[in-house]
Amino acid sequence: MPQGFNLNFGGSTKPGGAPATKKDFSQYFSLYVGNLSNITFDQDLYKFFSSRGYKLAGAKVMFDRETSQSKCFGYLNFHSQEEAERCLAEQNNAKIDNKAIVLNKKKDGDFDRSANVLALNLPKEMDQNALNGLFKEFGNIKSTKLEVFKDGTSRGF
Repeated sequence: MPQGFNLNFGGSTKPGGAPATKKDFSQYFSLYVGNLSNITFDQDLYKFFSSRGYKLAGAKVMFDRETSQSKCFGYLNFHSQEEAERCLAEQNNAKIDNKAIVLNKKKDGDFDRSANVLALNLPKEMDQNALNGLFKEFGNIKSTKLEVFKDGTSRGF
């Protein structure tokens, strides 16, 4: 059975006021997309990855139900595991709306929280790709996230 997960984007109704049915994403292979700009929407994600040759089943940016503000993360759904893995390998740290995105697989039961590293006092000129490259020699890097100011410059961690 494919490794995917169900997402309920909720809050919608069918015509006539009946609740919408939960959309089943279990047949898809999904990637988490983090560090999105608050001006990035579903269609922006879909166009970005489709224009780079990825065959998507869909793209979804998550929003707060109360404030209607972007949560600055979303999901990409693929028809095959190979396509999702290719995207993960090639597009992690790509820039969308001037922000370096973070791609991750769904965290499974063997996720080790103690494997995270906080790096401080990084050079202000360092970008997301340089941070990733800095630690590559120590093993497989699942993801990196460089904290930045609104103008895109590094906050040094």
